[in-house]
Amino acid sequence: MPEFKLQDILAWTGGKLVAGPEDACFDNISTDSRTIKPGSLFLALRGQQFDGHRFLNNALTAGASGFVIEDPAALNDLPDEIKSPNGPAAIILTPNTLAALQDIAAGYRLTLTGKVVGITGSVGKTSTRQMIRACLLPALSVHQTSANMNNEIGLPQTLLQTEAENQAVILEMGMRGPGEIGLLSRIARPDIAVVTCIGFSHIGRLGSQAAILSAKTEIVEGLSPEGLLILNADDPLLREFGQNLKGKYRLAYITTSHERAVECSSDAANPAGFAILADQIQTSGGQTFFTASLFIAGSLRQNIAVSLPFPGAHHVLNALIGLAVAREMQVDLVQAAAGAATCQNTGNRQRILMAGGVTIMDDSYNASPESMLAALRTLAGLAESGQKKIAALGGMLELGEYEEAAHHELGEQVARCGFDLLLATGPQAAAVERGAHMVCPGLPVGLYPDNIALANALWPLLSPGDFLLIKGSRGFAMEKVTELILEKLSNAATVKNESCGGQDGDIKPC
Repeated sequence: MPEFKLQDILAWTGGKLVAGPEDACFDNISTDSRTIKPGSLFLALRGQQFDGHRFLNNALTAGASGFVIEDPAALNDLPDEIKSPNGPAAIILTPNTLAALQDIAAGYRLTLTGKVVGITGSVGKTSTRQMIRACLLPALSVHQTSANMNNEIGLPQTLLQTEAENQAVILEMGMRGPGEIGLLSRIARPDIAVVTCIGFSHIGRLGSQAAILSAKTEIVEGLSPEGLLILNADDPLLREFGQNLKGKYRLAYITTSHERAVECSSDAANPAGFAILADQIQTSGGQTFFTASLFIAGSLRQNIAVSLPFPGAHHVLNALIGLAVAREMQVDLVQAAAGAATCQNTGNRQRILMAGGVTIMDDSYNASPESMLAALRTLAGLAESGQKKIAALGGMLELGEYEEAAHHELGEQVARCGFDLLLATGPQAAAVERGAHMVCPGLPVGLYPDNIALANALWPLLSPGDFLLIKGSRGFAMEKVTELILEKLSNAATVKNESCGGQDGDIKPC
């Protein structure tokens, strides 16, 4: 269990001790009074919707032995004996408690002996984090980001939960605008930095892929001088970024191109330490198989057979990143590949479910143009010839001026992937329909005002043997479609296929 000394807290934050013992120690730091345990330090964060200073008494009752505050007036709510200079609880005054949290995490990080891995990218951060963990677990003790703790509050909290004996710390770094990844990187000081890809997520805020690239590659700001930067060479923006670094960082690449593996690992102007190639990629029985090949200085050094417990070519790149991190941390690649075979998706990320004879891919966690295409291709690859493929899609958010074009392209991809039926909701659903009909004018399409209307229209259309994809951005709560479909199919004695009708929203036959 981590131990935090008061004197270290004061040194890291520049805070002032206004009450309590100077030799205090804390075995936990929390920003939520509901999680306080005896011996905890309660850090009172302030935000637009909350103020931790209102819960000092709650934390005290729960056993807090220290407080970090920025509002001295909040002490009026505490008993007099707590506020006295010789009181039992340490009270630390700082100008800004969020900055104090980050400073404490940054200070604590420098005491850790385990390697820190930082991950960012437009899509795939969580899946890649899970894959890295799986590749390292056969040999190392691993601590990682939990849930969505990948921002200016969550990342420091993850660091502060790290045990001294952890040999690897895997930190996800999310963002909504410029400067945020740089801040997280300076707190985390990663030994290994990973950028998965540069897509269109947040383009509505940032304006261009060039701006997204600039924001994501801020991850190098905290990269240690001896650290390694792992880039996806299949992404042209990242490949160019790596080529322009002029030897500033150690590099490694992952790719599905033999030519790029040779080129990236033998570039005399800016050589990579190594590249890992995936080829002979196959999907069968809900699994993905490929050969991973290690290249050093343009030469093949090792081949490793890899099997993943889920379908989808996009998971291959995640696995390559996991293998690259494992190699840097001196984990045998065969051992790492065995770990990859045990990796599991978290949350509603391409969960494969069965109900009423229908195969459902619940990928409702979130959506972007890149992840939508990956999901469409994965579901299409699962279905055999003659099996009906259905896409139930919510919209994609934060695309700005690209919103209509991106949804139009989504519809085109639905048709190109051979789907037999499309149901869509969201303000750009009509653009999805137009895109689908540009490629396949006869494709049956239904448009619905919300997710519940879509779900109610969908379930009677399902038959045993069908394959259904459910996906959309978080704001569309497409997991509710999955819940309703599972409930309806499990309760239905028979499932009828009613594809004809004349009312608004009904799907017309070809």
